[in-house]
Amino acid sequence: MDTTSAYHWPWNVLGIAANADERSVRRAYARLLKQQRPDEDAEAFQRLRYAYESALQMASASTEAAVEPLPGAETMQASRATLATQQTSQPSGFTPAQPESEAHSREPDAFERAVQLWQNFVAQPDQLESRRSLQDLFADVVNIQTRDELEWQALIHCLNEDAPATLRMNLSAVLGWRDNAAHLHRRNAAIATLALDRVFADEDYNALRLRYTNAMVLLEGPQPPLATGAHALLRAGVRTGMEQLLTALNRYHPNVVRLRLDSEKVEFWTRCLTFRIGAGRLFGPALTLSAWCGLLFANASMGLNRDQWFDQWTPVQWAVLLATLMVTLVASAATTVLLSEPQQQRLRALRSMGWLRYGWVPVWLGATAASLCDDGSGRLTSIAMDTLGICTMWAALIYGWPRIKQFVILAAVGAIGFGFAGHWLATDPRAWPMPFAHGMLFAFFFSFAQREWRGWLARRPHLARFGAAMWFAGFAALIVLLLQRDERSTQFAWALFTVMAAAGGVLATTRWNDLRRAVPGFFRGYVHLAWFAFALSKPDIIACVSAGLMSVWIIEELKQRRLSPRTAP
Repeated sequence: MDTTSAYHWPWNVLGIAANADERSVRRAYARLLKQQRPDEDAEAFQRLRYAYESALQMASASTEAAVEPLPGAETMQASRATLATQQTSQPSGFTPAQPESEAHSREPDAFERAVQLWQNFVAQPDQLESRRSLQDLFADVVNIQTRDELEWQALIHCLNEDAPATLRMNLSAVLGWRDNAAHLHRRNAAIATLALDRVFADEDYNALRLRYTNAMVLLEGPQPPLATGAHALLRAGVRTGMEQLLTALNRYHPNVVRLRLDSEKVEFWTRCLTFRIGAGRLFGPALTLSAWCGLLFANASMGLNRDQWFDQWTPVQWAVLLATLMVTLVASAATTVLLSEPQQQRLRALRSMGWLRYGWVPVWLGATAASLCDDGSGRLTSIAMDTLGICTMWAALIYGWPRIKQFVILAAVGAIGFGFAGHWLATDPRAWPMPFAHGMLFAFFFSFAQREWRGWLARRPHLARFGAAMWFAGFAALIVLLLQRDERSTQFAWALFTVMAAAGGVLATTRWNDLRRAVPGFFRGYVHLAWFAFALSKPDIIACVSAGLMSVWIIEELKQRRLSPRTAP
């Protein structure tokens, strides 16, 4: 029987057939020994050595079974001689009865029988994870030697990397390896130790997952930055669970770390437990955000007919600022630290609701457009400041805080790079916080919501074409309004450009980075400064240029979508 061993250890390690003789085993070991040196990978070499020793033992047992005389062979020969003598003395036509041992062929020995049984069992994948099928398999074997050989075959199979963990645990439960494995160690201590370590690692891993569910989710998930990981441990009960889990892994279950977990992640979360998060690192972004929103609320409460500097503030404005700080800090602590894991899950489900996840976007755009159309009284601008402050806190609670460097760059582009700061400072210097509030919300939109909206629109091609048509109509209206050169037309043009700047990134992939990479690295900083200076002095031209670039990208996107169905197989 020439059965290759794609799923049988140790033959798959040596790369030879399961019926190979001792000479083939030694040749395979010598060949692999040249490739696998003990000083390069000690664990792999140890595994190769165990496979070699086990294969030699199996090959030797198979050879002995093939050449060993049958039990009672001498007795059978004597019986044959007696029968021959009796046959000569009987009358002609008499046919003696054949002995039962001659009538039936010899049954295979225990080793071959066990190998055949196990190969038939593992050839049916639906049985590998069934404890009942394992119980039936071993219950049907009444011969003690065959059962021992079958148990050894099952233990050897546990060394396979692709063997299901459920099979290992079921074998341990059915055969009682946790309480009684001395007979396996007496047969081959090295192989038994290696296989049982893997079996018990699966059992311990499953028990740890049931006991420390939240900590195991963090341990097996993507590895975040160190400060983010330390911040995640501040949630209710998570830090205690992680401490207990890591203590159990280090003291009692080192094989789980070696065989089932990523040791680098275990070391990372150990560092997170000892990492000290200062108040600035923990609440710094929330404090900055709340201070900015408090500034917007305080300025809106004063109106735009008075001086906006701090020395002109009344106790009312200071109370608004402090109240905003307190509310934001309490909300940040509640959503990141104080809530338990079930409450965190309900909060994530709440954040995934469409109207709550994206509702701030039309509110933000509508408030900004209304502020740009203010008649000079400052009423619309004051209302817009309050609205943008609320939208900023709304977006931060839904999406969290992006990377600081990326967020600052996007906010500067949204506030200055598109010309909003230049337009506001030229028309109404008292509303100087408005372009920067708009830029912060643009950074939230660009970092989180824009990509999700683009994916939603890509699944609706008819709606995408309608949106593109409306966008080009808006682009034509923008040019006409800016050419009017009167104050009211300019206000309407900038209100229209507010919506177009956000919609352009949804209708097509904006490639501002391609323009940035087209400039040599040495000159990029100077080009950015020149662009910002030009945007402050000539915001109308910057708006037209930005809208024109986005129109080109939208046309290219439409062409690509039209060609993609034709090229698809």
